[in-house]
Amino acid sequence: MLHCIPQRTLSQLPAQCSGAVFVELLVSFLPVYVFFLCLMQLGLLFTARLLTEHAAISAARAAAVVIGDDPRRYGGEPLHRINAERGRRHDAVRSAALLALAPLVANGTIRAMKVLFPPEQQPGGRARGGALRFAPLGQQEVSKVRVRVEVEAACRVGFANRIACPLLGGGMRSLLGAPTLPIAAEAVFPYQGASYDYP
Repeated sequence: MLHCIPQRTLSQLPAQCSGAVFVELLVSFLPVYVFFLCLMQLGLLFTARLLTEHAAISAARAAAVVIGDDPRRYGGEPLHRINAERGRRHDAVRSAALLALAPLVANGTIRAMKVLFPPEQQPGGRARGGALRFAPLGQQEVSKVRVRVEVEAACRVGFANRIACPLLGGGMRSLLGAPTLPIAAEAVFPYQGASYDYP
């Protein structure tokens, strides 16, 4: 901080004191501004995390209904089965997750999304592939369906994205593109295998 001797008029100020207030403003403003941008970026990433958790719950709820639904509504796909990579039942579960993430997909924060089916008794387990079979809820056993939604969230707040996302484990997509952060969430629902009547 520059110490200047106060003078009676502005024209009598010493030359070394001109601009001192502006420099002090810059020195204090820039860290506060960067801190604010980082807080904004973290807020957007936590919003993406919450919506990803909601998407996992929506997808698990949809899977608990869709897997036991009438095969005629899903192109003749077998009852109590779902293909982990494709098919109409898989598309219905994926659509449920996509609808939950729609606001962040529309504004470009969510760049990619995958819906996976890990084993029901293994949270965070390895995703299964191919045709999966689920037994309906019985008298003695409780059957469940576990769904994991994985997304890539773009860190889009300028300058703060280069600070906040690498610290959280995000990687750079490209030198010109915004860094992305992988986010995953799981949910599990009981699978009753209930049948539905349609008019």
